[in-house]
Amino acid sequence: MKSDFLNPRFLRYFIKVADLGSLVSASKELNVSQPSITRAVQILESNLGKKLFLRSKKGMKLTKEGQLFYLNSKAILSYNEKVYENISQPELKEKKQEEEYLRFGMPRSLSTSHKENLLWILKRNYENKKIRIVEEESNTLNKLVFENKLDFAISCIPEFHKDLTKVFLYNDPFCVAFYKGHHFQNMKEIPIDEIRKEPNYIFRRTCEFFYYNYKLTHKGKLDYKIINNIVDKRIKNGKHRDVIYTNSETTASHCIKTGLGVAIIPESVAIDYKLLFREVVKPSIKRDIYFIYRDENKDKINFDTKALKNALWL
Repeated sequence: MKSDFLNPRFLRYFIKVADLGSLVSASKELNVSQPSITRAVQILESNLGKKLFLRSKKGMKLTKEGQLFYLNSKAILSYNEKVYENISQPELKEKKQEEEYLRFGMPRSLSTSHKENLLWILKRNYENKKIRIVEEESNTLNKLVFENKLDFAISCIPEFHKDLTKVFLYNDPFCVAFYKGHHFQNMKEIPIDEIRKEPNYIFRRTCEFFYYNYKLTHKGKLDYKIINNIVDKRIKNGKHRDVIYTNSETTASHCIKTGLGVAIIPESVAIDYKLLFREVVKPSIKRDIYFIYRDENKDKINFDTKALKNALWL
């Protein structure tokens, strides 16, 4: 669609630059690299065919077209929030006439901005379709798509049945997030062994990091049940330094902000919640984000996967 460039991420970047009058200030406020914000503004201006900012040594000021686009951008983001409230459902429930719905799954650990962008894509391309959103951990989503209880989904675990089609979207590196004043703040990158020495660790059962770390250090095909067994033993024996147990990215992020501990989380989540974080190294681990579906549901996909990639990651 011609308006596919109007994804929420670009609009948020544009609004922040307009509010602060500076790319540098917007970059610091959003905790996003300046080139990413510059690129977003360039994409908007190129597709609109209009200059949105007057640039000078004093900063960036909206043009007349920019002022109009600013108001419309605010309206679009406000509308997106209402869409999310109306169609997001926490559980998959069997209903009569289920075929009326487009059934879409997304991981709980996907960042808030990514969820917003996904919903925007769905709304833009399925205006006359009811949408059922299911949020689960990736392994459950894989199973639901395979059982045809979901039409398609985003998954962070690349262990799929042979009958499922997967489209790679992007890599999301894992990082260690910590509170202000923590000694990690003085380090550029942090080995995993250093993180394991921390006395206050926030443990999240659904964190895909344990899957990718195990896959990296063990040979052979990985059964996700193995990961669940490792997690069960960890919780049962209590020999680790965990001080908080939660399955929620949101709860973990708030715990980090208040100084209750540190955690390994996806970098996109750390950026979303404006957390202090550093790259995890030795080894450096990234999670893979895929779009998955059964071949028989291919005709239901009413958008270009390139647009999906752009909406999820700049």
